[in-house]
Amino acid sequence: MSASAADKVVTYPGPKGEPASEACTVSAGGKDVFVYRARVRETIEKIPKKLWTHKLGGRTQWASMAYFDFDGAVAVTVRPKRAFKTARVVPASAGVKATVRDGAIRFTLDRPRQVTVLLDGRFAHPLHLFANALEADAPRAGDKNVVYFGPGVHKIKPLSLKSGQTLYVAGGAVVRGIIDPAEGGRLSKRTGLRSYGPLIAVHGARGVRIRGRGIIDGGLMPHPARTTIHVADSSDVSIDGIIIRDSAAWAICLSGSEKISVTNVKQVSGRLNSDGINPVNCRRVRIADCFIRNRDDSIAVKATVPKKPCRDIRAERCVIWNDWGYALGITYETRAPIGDVTFRDCDVIHSEHWALGVHVVDSATVGPVRFENIRVEHAAGQLIRLNIGKDMWATDKAAGHIKGVTIKDVSYVGPARPGSSITGLDGGHRVEDVTIENLRVAGQPVADAKQGRFTVNAHTKNIRFKGN
Repeated sequence: MSASAADKVVTYPGPKGEPASEACTVSAGGKDVFVYRARVRETIEKIPKKLWTHKLGGRTQWASMAYFDFDGAVAVTVRPKRAFKTARVVPASAGVKATVRDGAIRFTLDRPRQVTVLLDGRFAHPLHLFANALEADAPRAGDKNVVYFGPGVHKIKPLSLKSGQTLYVAGGAVVRGIIDPAEGGRLSKRTGLRSYGPLIAVHGARGVRIRGRGIIDGGLMPHPARTTIHVADSSDVSIDGIIIRDSAAWAICLSGSEKISVTNVKQVSGRLNSDGINPVNCRRVRIADCFIRNRDDSIAVKATVPKKPCRDIRAERCVIWNDWGYALGITYETRAPIGDVTFRDCDVIHSEHWALGVHVVDSATVGPVRFENIRVEHAAGQLIRLNIGKDMWATDKAAGHIKGVTIKDVSYVGPARPGSSITGLDGGHRVEDVTIENLRVAGQPVADAKQGRFTVNAHTKNIRFKGN
């Protein structure tokens, strides 16, 4: 650590053996900040292409990421190593104004934020910058019931946490998951790929804490080897402050659990199926102040187990960069009722397919669901998709229902005008009781489906648009 506890800016040197990004340098409060490389797109050649409607392939792409802690306000300087003319800090709602002079980008952060620096209005090679609050009450190595990873690179096999334990990943630590050949794994008939148990498991436990400032990395494991963190049949679990990089499969899966908190978690993953945070058949889940960049659903509520409802889920103040799938929503696996779900005060800074959605492919009824005070800055696909249908992820033969969706104070500020859709399956499986209130696209209020470029089929009921 390059600062004492009394200092207002704390930085963490990069560990030995961890390559620094070649794209830029960063300083905060006059102190150098180590800049990591992060893979944001990986070619996947072993999955049969007939299973996917989107073309796979392409070269691996990279982003940069850096983190530090501070209190008060901090001046940040970013020096890209390539020529550029303009720079923008997103999300726009943060109100961070950058100046460009002599090849440097300068701006001030007035409080902890997760921001991204874009050059010349392009999404290629961004810098994801995670400015945390000062860490309080960090455990020490040797503390009772603490699994401690200090600064440096660590390679670990699967780790199971028991009730009352804390997993701590210190700033400057990189914890790399590996595959033990003796494990064998499970071969999927669908994809022909082999998967294994989770890297970090919290199963049947209470009072577990996963925290720190360091990185848990899946780069040594093939796709889709492991879920990075799997919380199952547990309660009173918190995950706070860590970074997950290059997750081999789902980054955080919360399954059949309750009273779960995920806060200030940052994820940058380029693998297909690297879902961000998925509450599955859970209750009382709170997700807040997270940054998620991944290549599948970012925050998606699901139900894989029949007759085990998923309820009371909140996601707030998160920043999403979604390279595949849904940025925010209830999606795909929907085998039990899902309701009382709210996405509030979030920013979607990049979305390739669907920014906001409810996509039901199994037999459950979904609703009520609220999308409220959401700001979308880029949507290459659809802005909103509410759909009942069938696809390769469906398990139940029977179809489901969507009843009660509120979309309030959602705005799209990107340069294009993306379309949206509300589509039921048939007369017995409708999308019902949808209220769209104060939806604004490019600064203009949307008064009806036509103005909002919504496709609405005949299998819907009570679709209402309201103004300010």
